[in-house]
Amino acid sequence: MKLQSIQSQFIETISAAKDLEQSLIKNPQYLLDLVGADGVALFFGEDVTLLGNTPNRDFIAELLPWLETKFDGDIIYETNSLGQVYPAAEEHRATASGLLALLISRIQKTFIIWFRPEVIQTVNWAGNPNQPVARDEDGTLLLSPRTSFAMWKETVRGKSLPWKPCEVEAALELRSSIVGIVLRKADELTQVNKELARSNTELDAFAYIASHDLKEPLRGIYNYSSFLIEDYGEVLDEEGVDKLNTLMRLTHRMEDLINSLLHYSRLGRAELQLRSVDLNDLVAGVLDVIKASARDTQVEFKIPCYLHTVKCDRTQVNELFTNLISNGIKYNQKKQKIIEIGYLDSDDPIVIQKMLEYSENTPAKTIFYVRDNGIGIREKHLESIFRIFKRLHGQKKYGGGTGAGLTIAKKIVERHGGEIWVKSVYKEGSTFYFTLH
Repeated sequence: MKLQSIQSQFIETISAAKDLEQSLIKNPQYLLDLVGADGVALFFGEDVTLLGNTPNRDFIAELLPWLETKFDGDIIYETNSLGQVYPAAEEHRATASGLLALLISRIQKTFIIWFRPEVIQTVNWAGNPNQPVARDEDGTLLLSPRTSFAMWKETVRGKSLPWKPCEVEAALELRSSIVGIVLRKADELTQVNKELARSNTELDAFAYIASHDLKEPLRGIYNYSSFLIEDYGEVLDEEGVDKLNTLMRLTHRMEDLINSLLHYSRLGRAELQLRSVDLNDLVAGVLDVIKASARDTQVEFKIPCYLHTVKCDRTQVNELFTNLISNGIKYNQKKQKIIEIGYLDSDDPIVIQKMLEYSENTPAKTIFYVRDNGIGIREKHLESIFRIFKRLHGQKKYGGGTGAGLTIAKKIVERHGGEIWVKSVYKEGSTFYFTLH
């Protein structure tokens, strides 16, 4: 009855919490009292939290791989003499003679492990240990509280109080409640994602319609300004003509921005035409076009390795490479500009680190890159450069532009199920990394 009372209060507390992990940590006494433990270790992936009286982290980290083999299709494992089945625990019997382990998720590496100390640390002996040793007339040792306590200690050395069936049941009930909470929150998240997807679709549609409809009146403003200069240029003074020219420039820039927004919205609406594409041929075509339009610019292109064939939308990935390579040339003040295009080996530290961020079942991803020796990007701007119309320089500097190129590149990568990020050293150059699946 006591356990049921604790359990109902505990479940009510964690059910109302937004963060399951934090709710468990913030209620340590409930967690310990639930099974009558002195200490508990919470594993949430790489995060480990120790509460109460537990062994040290190094011991628990070494214990976990052994413990994972003990479930064998079950979700709970318990022992009141851990040192007998796991000898390394002998030196930790004051904190971990008893163990009750609960598997929440093997894939997510989520475990709850309760510990109990050696039973002689728990039970208060009724006898007086200071009482003299009793012997009979011929000197034979008599059974007394002191001597029987010594024998009893030898019998229970390395053991904790056994886990009661009701305590094991309470742990299993906790797991069922946690799984239920996780599933409920997953359903809520699914609903939120559906709403976000619907909102994004509506936003794309709005951006498309708004940008399309804005072009006509904007073109009218531009044309009428042009007519005023042609028909009334002699009547207007120099300041009036200059203002009309400024109005035409502004409308032209606005049209460029609207075209970029229109193109961005089309990316979200267009269906991907996935085909096997040889990136060597694709990049060669991109470089031919760029070389033709930048004949007066000294650029060295490096492709250190043979590129992969990937399944992708050829038109969109062509635009992705065009944007990244063009930016590397555009934002570059070096006399000899260098652009390198390639992919990272599987043993590259960046690849290893990136794969650690994914779940265990995630297939290996090829990380492509476009590297330049240009002006670089200050660290404080690295996160914001992918925002639409975000420019780090004046409108006329570095050949102008709308500031939508990297936003479009990010959209293309994300539509292919990949991600894009940048590493940069200011005044030395930038490297854009991306995956396509």
